[in-house]
Amino acid sequence: MPHGDMRRVRDTNLRLGAALAEVEGLYSALLRTASSRRRRQLQAELSRAAGRLAELAAVSKARPEGGSGRRSRWGRRRVLAERGAAWITARYGRETR
Repeated sequence: MPHGDMRRVRDTNLRLGAALAEVEGLYSALLRTASSRRRRQLQAELSRAAGRLAELAAVSKARPEGGSGRRSRWGRRRVLAERGAAWITARYGRETR
């Protein structure tokens, strides 16, 4: 893999990891909140963050991968992030709009 491609992959992985951490943090906060007002606010933020994560995961998935059919650790993480973002968007997205 050329050096420029590695840099792009690392940049994509970093962005994906940051978006995933944001979703995980918001979801953890949502589980621990008691106020219904704060819960609605967190659900809206979580829905937006999950949408951003889904977009990032879709963009990274659209890029063709060279090499074998095996998935790397980051490839598996992308798939799991996309699946989790789709679940969160489906569950909380309708309630906040």
